[in-house]
This record gives sequence, C-alpha cells and structure tokens, in this order.
Amino acid sequence: MKLKFLLLPILALLSQQLSAQDKMLDFLKSELKSQMTTLQKGEYPPFYMNYRVLDNNTRIIRSSMGATVNTEEDKHILFVPQIRIGSPEFDNFHESQNGSPTNRFAGPPTIFLPEDIQNGMSALQEIIKEEVNTRYRFAITSYERATAKKGVKVENADKSPDFTNAKAEKYFEPAIKGDKANLDKEAWQKQLNKYSALFIDNKDVISANVTLTYRIWRKYFVSTEGSEIAENRTYTILSVRAATMADDGMELPLNKSYFAYFPDELPSPSQIEKDLKEISLKLSELKVAPLVQPYTGPALLSGSASGVFFHEIFGHRIEGQKMKSESDGQTFKNMVGESVLPASLSVYCDPTMKKFRGSSLNGYYIFDEQGVRGERVEVVKDGILKNFLMTRTGLDGFPKSNGHSRAEFEYDPTSRQSNLIVETNSYKTDAELRKILIEEAKKQGKEYGYFFKTVTGGFTQTGRAGANSFNVTPLEVYRIYVDGRKDELVRGVDMIGTPLSMFSNIEYAGGEFEIFTGTCGASSGNVPVTAISPTIFVNKVELQKKAKPTVTPALLPRP
Repeated sequence: MKLKFLLLPILALLSQQLSAQDKMLDFLKSELKSQMTTLQKGEYPPFYMNYRVLDNNTRIIRSSMGATVNTEEDKHILFVPQIRIGSPEFDNFHESQNGSPTNRFAGPPTIFLPEDIQNGMSALQEIIKEEVNTRYRFAITSYERATAKKGVKVENADKSPDFTNAKAEKYFEPAIKGDKANLDKEAWQKQLNKYSALFIDNKDVISANVTLTYRIWRKYFVSTEGSEIAENRTYTILSVRAATMADDGMELPLNKSYFAYFPDELPSPSQIEKDLKEISLKLSELKVAPLVQPYTGPALLSGSASGVFFHEIFGHRIEGQKMKSESDGQTFKNMVGESVLPASLSVYCDPTMKKFRGSSLNGYYIFDEQGVRGERVEVVKDGILKNFLMTRTGLDGFPKSNGHSRAEFEYDPTSRQSNLIVETNSYKTDAELRKILIEEAKKQGKEYGYFFKTVTGGFTQTGRAGANSFNVTPLEVYRIYVDGRKDELVRGVDMIGTPLSMFSNIEYAGGEFEIFTGTCGASSGNVPVTAISPTIFVNKVELQKKAKPTVTPALLPRP
C-alpha cells in the first residue's frame, strides 16, 4: 500500500523534471509573464494573454506515373499570441474572431521563430515582443471599434460573455525522437513509384499521383491563467489521385487516402496495390459513363459519402461560436430540445477518440487551441438537438467550452468539428435500403434512384448575406433502376440543396460504418477532421450538372 501512495509524488516529480528539460516551454512561460507585466502598465491593461507555438516538421514525397516528382522537408516554428482587453463580458473579440490585421484570403501574417533557443535568445525575444505589441495595438483598435458600435447598433440578443472560465491545464509529453521521428525517404520513394506505376498500362488514365505526407507537430500553449501544455501530434497520409477524361473534355478523378499516426501503421502494400488496381479499372468505366441530367428524387449515400454530407450541411451549423454573430444563419441556435433529425439518428463529436474499430482518426487531439481539454459532445440524441461545439466564447444556455476551439496554426481559433460520428438505433441492411430506394423511386414516378458511393468533399454557406445552401461533390455515382436493370455508373453531377429541407428528407440508416478522413477549410484555416457514418436513405435529393468542361480532349492517346 505504501508503494501505491508514493507513486503519485514520484510521477509528479518525473513530470516536473521532463518539463524542466523543455527549454521552449520554460522560455514561453517567462516571456509571457514579462510581456503581461509590461502591458499591464498601458491604458488598456489585458485581462488575459496566451502564447501558442507550433514546432513543425513535415516531410512530403510525390510520385507520378512511376517516377518521383519531388521531395520536400519543411521545418519551422510558428508563434501566435492572443491578447484580450476589456473584460470577459465584453472584449476586443466581440466583433471579430481575429486578433490581428488579416487578409481574408491570405490569412494573418506568419511569425517564425529561430530554432536555436539558446543561441538565438535575443532574436527570439525581439520577435515575440514585436508581434505582441502589434497584436496589442490591434486589440485596442478592435475594442474601441466594438465599444463605439455598441451604442448605435441594434442590441445583440445573445447576452453571453465573450470569454468564459476554463480550467488551467498542465500537461507535458516528451518530444518525439528516434525511429518514430525518422522517415526512410529512399525506401518510400521506391514504394510510391511502384504504386503510381500501376496506372501506366491503362491508356485511359491521363494522370496518376501518389503523395506521402508525414508530419510531426509539437504544440506549446501557455496562458496567464497558468496553463502549461506541451503536446505532440503526428499525421501520416498516403493520398492517391488518378484521373481520366471523357470525350467531351470533362476530367474525371477518383481519390483514395490512407491515414495513420505513423508511416509504419499504414495498410500493407498488397492491400494498397489491390485498391489502386480497382481504381484504374473504375476510371476506364467512368470515361465512357453517361452524363447526368438535373434530377430530384430518392438516393442512397454510402457511409463515406454521408459522412461528408453530415460534415458539410450539419456539422458547420453546430459550431457554436459563429452563432454569436448576428450575421450567421443560426440554423439551429433556437432549436435545442427540438427534433432536427429522424428519431433513429444520433450525432456526436469526440476528439478523444484516437481509433474507431482499429482505424486511426484524424480528428483526434487532447487539447484544443485555447488549452481546453477536448470533450465528447452529444450534439443530437435520438433526433433531438442537445448541444453545440463550444469554445471559450459563450452562447446563451452554453456557458463553457467543450474543447472545440481549433485553427490552422497562424489563425485565431474558433468553433470547429473534430471526429463527427453519426449513429442509428434502428438500422436497415444494405438489401433493405436498396429495396426502399426502388420502392420510393416508383412512388415518385422515377425510372431510377441514385447511389452515391464516393465523394471528394464540398462546401456550405452559413451566413445570412447569401443563400444558406450546400454543394457536395460526388466522384462515383450509380443509377439504380426500378426495373431491375444493372446499376449504371454515371458522371458529371453535383448534389445541392438547403440544409433544413435536406434534413427533413433523411429517413433511414444502415448498420455498417465508413470513415472519411479529410481536412476542413473554413474561417480559421485548414484543420484535420474525420467523419464516420453509415449509409443513409434520403427520399429526395437535388442534382445539378457540373460546370461545362473548358478543356479540349487530347487528339492522340497518352504515350
């Protein structure tokens, strides 16, 4: 029993010793304290500050049609401070989520730090001081602008504070070193060339690219509340994009990606080769597939397709911080406790899930970009809306963060998705779903329904200024005929619509799950996400033709 009680202080001491070995963490704590003391003497003393630092090491290898295109290695250290003035109830982020002057398209300026802390100490301190002062001046401008508007604008109905309380976290893990940090570039070049060469013999293929990206991030976070976090994040993705071209000039790509935390965790070469051979055969079918006409009617969306569907048209509308703004469409803000999906469906976001049924998840993390521990959030339970993805920006009825403040590193964070999972408590088999699709198509007087097998992504509009709509981009789509004819591969279609009408058309879900791994680009940049969903049946979707090709097909076959 004595050993049990002694273990805790021993572990605590070990953690302190490891932390002391991290010069960057200790340096940031010291600089934050110094800058906070200095700014407290100004006209607008900050009530809160934090520093975020990303130590990035990214290796990329690209291969095309059997040959290495290039290899890249990017090593840099990024620095982003945040300064809040005013009060937690009303501060300089009231009108905007940005803490620095920013170009809407290029993003905020990127601040790089020297890698050698010991020898570059004075330069490091000067860079940090200059950026903090720039952000402080912008904070004053933003606060004064928000204060001036407060008296003349229509009062915001949401009375929640701009900055809510959160636990000050202390967490340290050692940096990744040794074999896990290395990548055998020569071996991977040979392997990628072998993969991309599988498409050479198929003359229907006009391009085939295979890319391996291995990224190690070491993230630091310190705040004036006392948070001290040093956390690692690894990311390995093997992505394949091959394309053919129809006779009318329409380029037709198919994509496949494999995600793991480390390169040696990717699927076996034999499995990947099998998948790529299937893609090559499918491209030949796609090249001669008929062009789709505009359509409204029933459809099935595979698990990966419905995952993207839910991410785009549902997930972006449960991101809580954007609802603070009156310019947002606020689709669900006043629907908590109401039915928003069929009673058979539940949706949750869970950044604590590292794996799902053995597969690594891209939306996993321990702490968000505000130093808050990520939590599982039950968004919809049995069709009823329960919760939102929250940051430290409050929302009426939701006074605390659940760890979903995220950003591409140089941006200021806002509410974003993590691992989004759709579940059903009353599933249908694939055969039953197909039968339901055919029966509904007959009922609507249609010759066929559609099955969306793979999609590449999409986009959505959530603001009030434009149409609150979405567009999902399918890659592999089939007609399922009501008269029993063989399923027919088709091309040239986009799925479009408005969210509330689309949600009301979802009726059933299957029991088999698929995982879509991707990167979501939105107001705070690109963040890694995962969507997990079963096949769903929708009684009415709307399809439109893709944009007309502007490329003239080649007159001669590919050499």
